Amino acid sequence: MKLISIIALSLLMLGCSQIQRYETVSKPLETPQTAALGSELYRVNKTRDLPNAFGKADVWGGKVNEGYSELRFMGLTNDGKIIFRLTDIDIESNESVFTRYGASRSTINSNTTANASVYGNTAYGTANSNTTVSHYEKPKATITQLPPNTIEFVFDPSEKMLPLEGITIEVLEVKAYSISYVLHKNS
Repeated sequence: MKLISIIALSLLMLGCSQIQRYETVSKPLETPQTAALGSELYRVNKTRDLPNAFGKADVWGGKVNEGYSELRFMGLTNDGKIIFRLTDIDIESNESVFTRYGASRSTINSNTTANASVYGNTAYGTANSNTTVSHYEKPKATITQLPPNTIEFVFDPSEKMLPLEGITIEVLEVKAYSISYVLHKNS
């Protein structure tokens, strides 16, 4: 029986993969799009696998939010350059399978013994009482959103291609109140 438990535990540990990080883009890639003044050109949501007890990826596919990066079109300067606003939000989290799926529980064990006998007018008795109360409070996750890192910058539309971390924006056309563009994933 012990050997079967060890084999099952070993297989479970081998079945868990290393923790991976993921980035999903909010807008379609390689497709012409248009954004209005103040609108989002794209948002990259960042996640990672939820860690299990062995520091591997959760077998149920749970994910931990790590923040996002977002680019917005903010208009044009007087000389026709594009104003972009790039915001990066990082989230720190100690979430794990224990904080996500765990449950708080209480256990009460009581053991009472009572013996009584009466002889004539005198009562004789024994009473024992043993009570154990235990409580397990599941760990709470600490999730902290760090202050946003936001920068506004100017881009010359004649350059056509704006490479940023993970994404390149190809500017097709820009007007005072809108921009047409295509998103490309950097390799």
